[in-house]
Amino acid sequence: MPDSINFTQQRIEKLPIPNIDRKDYYDIEVSKLICRVSASGNKSFCVLKRMPTGKLRRITLGKWPEISVSEARKMAQATLTDMVKGINPSEKKRIEKIKKITLSELMSDYIEQKGLKLRASTAADYQKKLKEGFSDWLDKPVIAISREMVAMRHKKLPGNSTSKDNKMRILRILMRYAQTLKIIEESPTDVLKKAELGLWSKPVRKSRIIPADRLKAWYESVLQLNNQKVKTYIFLLLYTGLRANEALHLQWENIDFKNDSITVMNTKNGTNFSTYMPEKLKGYLLNLKELTGYSNYVFPGITAHGVMAIPRWPFDLVTLKTGIKFSSHDLRRTFATIAEASLLPESIIKRLLNHATDNTVTGGYIRTEANTLKQAIDRIALSIDDLVYDLS
Repeated sequence: MPDSINFTQQRIEKLPIPNIDRKDYYDIEVSKLICRVSASGNKSFCVLKRMPTGKLRRITLGKWPEISVSEARKMAQATLTDMVKGINPSEKKRIEKIKKITLSELMSDYIEQKGLKLRASTAADYQKKLKEGFSDWLDKPVIAISREMVAMRHKKLPGNSTSKDNKMRILRILMRYAQTLKIIEESPTDVLKKAELGLWSKPVRKSRIIPADRLKAWYESVLQLNNQKVKTYIFLLLYTGLRANEALHLQWENIDFKNDSITVMNTKNGTNFSTYMPEKLKGYLLNLKELTGYSNYVFPGITAHGVMAIPRWPFDLVTLKTGIKFSSHDLRRTFATIAEASLLPESIIKRLLNHATDNTVTGGYIRTEANTLKQAIDRIALSIDDLVYDLS
């Protein structure tokens, strides 16, 4: 038989501490109310009752003396009433808690949950855009953000359609995350879909490259740059198609001159990625190592991360001399375009660009050998030389 006593503050205080495990005491006044005493001396209140489904549930109310006997009885009665109605008190408490989660707290939780999968720079950009677009919503409960509010905010946001959409996309990411946490059932950002208001603008994919018939003039202008670090950075992008951020954060320990390989750690899609360097690029990198080999980074600089910033002024200088505007990502597109013109298979080009491959049965069988990638890089380099030195 379980021990039953009439709970009072004095009696709870005098309950003996068990030598091992724990001991439960039942209240005479409120059936199902228990005071559990542990071997460590902790005393806590809980209720034990079967739900209408037949499942036995123990619901913890809190610790004594933080909760008094009278408070525990009131809480027990309310909890037992819910359980009779089929309401799970633990689920009710969870719902009440998530109803209070603010947009700012949701962002913090999202970033923490993503962990290393989300770059620090990406997390900072998300927070910046959220603050720019929704500063007055940061302390607002997520469940209070309605479809009407989202539609109105999209109209009122300053800037062009792309700027508006970029901010709204951050909100959409968070609302979808809120759905996975069961904070909300439907995302209020769904109101922006074409089927409803059609407020999302269709992003225009950039297609600028260095034209084949202008590559020679552009290349010669790059060669005239005095800054060896900038020159090597530009040629690294042209000959490998790396993303700007991947190139800038490249470390010397990840360049294998013996096997002509370059490994990028923690890429955009969360994986490590290895590619290869043709002889010409290898020469530029070996020369640069004499200048920056003292650093862990291939392109050291004075930014917060200790790497070089994107060299916009040298880019502008080349543009001024040639009339050819270009960006770091334009060089990646130029690499891909030359790869295609070199008649390389699409699967190889995707692999060289570290794009996610299709989840097809055929794709599952394809495992690109290192030598195949090396040959592909060399073929692209040869095509570049053909255009630059008129070898064709």
